[in-house]
Amino acid sequence: MRKDFMGTGKYRLTVIVAFAALMIGDVSAPATAASARVGGELAGAAVPGIAPSDPDESAVYLDADGRVMDMGRAKGLGATREAAAFGCTPVSGRDNPHRSSTGVAVSGHGWWNKGSCHNDRARVYNCLYEWYTDNTWRQKACSKPKVLKPGGGKSNRTVARHDCRDTQRTSWRNHVDVDVIDEIDTPERPMNQADVDCRVY
Repeated sequence: MRKDFMGTGKYRLTVIVAFAALMIGDVSAPATAASARVGGELAGAAVPGIAPSDPDESAVYLDADGRVMDMGRAKGLGATREAAAFGCTPVSGRDNPHRSSTGVAVSGHGWWNKGSCHNDRARVYNCLYEWYTDNTWRQKACSKPKVLKPGGGKSNRTVARHDCRDTQRTSWRNHVDVDVIDEIDTPERPMNQADVDCRVY
């Protein structure tokens, strides 16, 4: 009886495999989940890509920890009104996000010019944001704040930089913040946007 049940050769192997599958459950589920992963992301999840040609004002900004950022007026409405009445407007210099000349990385720079301001020192920093298919701009790198003279140039600018995961073309923004020292100034964070052969996520 035992010999008839077990059989021999291929039949025996088939019975053993079938029995093992029944004991441990459906073994196809993990394989299906694994095959749904694309580039480390679950299929259908938000991934970096090319932003729409027309800037979408409804896009959400996320900081490095995934929290929603207020990119409208960084210093608040009161400061904006005060600056408009008594303050000055610096020129926030920035370049397009671009591939770094050293290594496979994306980078962007920030600097300033005096505009209508009188003081000749400002605290400047810039941050890089990568666009995702869920219409979010996600912060990937920020420079350290630096006290700079106006004018730009290699010695008077900040740099934000992040190594690329691969060279797939992706949309990036470089936002710059300028805070003139000992002078009230407008709080905008202007940006330049460009597509770069660099994907970070």
